Amino acid sequence: MMMRWMPLAALLAVSGPAMAHQIWLEREGQTARAYFGEPVENVREKTGGLLDRIPGPRAFAADPAAPLPLTRAADHFSATLPAGTGDVRLAEEGLPPFGREEKTKTVMLAREGRSETRHALDLELVPVAPGGNEFTVLLRGQPLARAEVTLVAPPRWERKLRSNAEGRVQFETPWAGRYVAEVIHTEATPGGSGDGAYARLRYVSTLSFVAEGGIPWTER
Repeated sequence: MMMRWMPLAALLAVSGPAMAHQIWLEREGQTARAYFGEPVENVREKTGGLLDRIPGPRAFAADPAAPLPLTRAADHFSATLPAGTGDVRLAEEGLPPFGREEKTKTVMLAREGRSETRHALDLELVPVAPGGNEFTVLLRGQPLARAEVTLVAPPRWERKLRSNAEGRVQFETPWAGRYVAEVIHTEATPGGSGDGAYARLRYVSTLSFVAEGGIPWTER
C-alpha cells in the first residue's frame, strides 16, 4: 500500500507539460538514465508521447561545459559515464513558456548522487557531508530559506518538508532503495522575446540517490 503525507501534485496540464511532472536521474554502474514523469506514481513518459516534449536535455558530470552524449530510448534518455564519474547532473532549458498572459518559463534540473558537496546547477539540493541525509537548498550558490522540498521514498511514500533559515533540510531514509527529492522555485524574472517572452522563471530541480541500508523494499 502506498503511504502519503501530502496529496499528490495536480495532473499534467496540457498548456504546461512541466507543471506537475519532473525529470529525475537514475544510475546503474556507468549508465545514467533520465526519466520524465512522476516518481511517486512510477509514471515514466514515453517516446511518441509526452517524453517528446523534452526537446534537448544536457547531461554532464564534473564540467557543465562538457556535456555527455544522450540517447533517446523508449521511456528515458541515457548517457554512458566516463570511468571515475562522481555525481551526474542534467539541465533542460529549452521548454517553451506556457500561460495565456504573463507566461512562465520552466527550467528542469536534476542531480543523481550525494557524494559531492559542491553545486553546479542554478537550483540544487547539495549534501552538507558526502553520503549524508542533511542538505542545503542552493539558489545560484546561495542558501534558499523556507523552500518546500518533496521527498519520495522507495515504497512510493511522499513527504513535504521545508528548508530552515539557513536553507538546510534533513531527510529520513528508513527504506533501502532510491529516493527522489524535488524542490521548486519561481521568481519574477522576465526574459525572452516574441513568442518566447516570459514574465516568470520556474525552476524544478530533483535530487536522486540510493540508500544502501534500511528496510528492504521490492516493487510490486
